[in-house]
Amino acid sequence: MAKIVNNSGSYGDARGFDIETQGPTGSYPARLIDVEDNFDVDVQKYGGAIGEMEKKNVTEFLFAYNADGVTHLVKSWEMTQSGGERSALFKLLSNMKGEAPVFNGSYDYCDEIGQTCQITVASKTSKKGRSYNYIASISPLLSELMDKAPKLESVEVPGGRRVELPTAEEDVFKVEEA
Repeated sequence: MAKIVNNSGSYGDARGFDIETQGPTGSYPARLIDVEDNFDVDVQKYGGAIGEMEKKNVTEFLFAYNADGVTHLVKSWEMTQSGGERSALFKLLSNMKGEAPVFNGSYDYCDEIGQTCQITVASKTSKKGRSYNYIASISPLLSELMDKAPKLESVEVPGGRRVELPTAEEDVFKVEEA
């Protein structure tokens, strides 16, 4: 289960993964390395007046990719915890896995930690002038490239892991060395 951080304050650097350095842009083999869930967060109401807030449960995914011999991090956008087919979470999981997740009450997206995928990283500048990377696209990774994604246990998560790593016996995404 993901670490629960109750943050009812306004959005800022108070929640989510704090990534200090920007990696290069392009398409890379990657691995989902952590998930952060936040509950009862005040967010701008969709379609509401400016400043009109509502409480939502949100999640954010952290991916690692290798470029130029260095491991870099990039995070997903903050997504509402919704299993609806039109939700950002449903679309990201569907694109990453190559099939739609089945939200039947027993599925936990935190179990996807360790999953490999292909990501395209792009760069953007915020209205406040801060440059940051984002995931422009995500798709399943070809089996021939799985060993190119960073190893789960070798990646350091800023601020510490939010979700405990599975043991070797529990790791369904472990690739056996030949």
